[in-house]
Amino acid sequence: MIMTGFYILVLLLIILVDVKRRRVLNIVALPATATAIFFSLSQGTQAFYLTVLGAVIGYLFFYILYWLGARLYGPGALGFGDVKLAMLLGAMLGLQQIMFALALGLLLAGLAAGVLLFASQHCHRRSKLPYGAFLAAAGIFTLIWNVI
Repeated sequence: MIMTGFYILVLLLIILVDVKRRRVLNIVALPATATAIFFSLSQGTQAFYLTVLGAVIGYLFFYILYWLGARLYGPGALGFGDVKLAMLLGAMLGLQQIMFALALGLLLAGLAAGVLLFASQHCHRRSKLPYGAFLAAAGIFTLIWNVI
């Protein structure tokens, strides 16, 4: 339960920074990933493996999206900080829930983009959203869902 609170605070910090600066900071994401992996060691071998696999799956899934986005839309379609955030979420949530959180993040960002495109004269197809904020929000939702 303490680690869940810590994870939520980290994700809230990521949301605030991403909304303000459009960046997922390495100084936050990488130590938090290491902390989640280290914490899983205290939960047993199976928890450790599920944590590492979750981090790897999150990283690989978003690295593929990052690569595809760069090829289809050019550099900056998806930031590499989002790839590291997906790895962090995988370490926090483990193999069992990382894909749910990533799918939820994609859904939240898509809904927000749709609303902004429909409702705003200043938003267009090439406008950029702080995608990490949606991923982090999905992570928070998934963490809270697990506690309930």
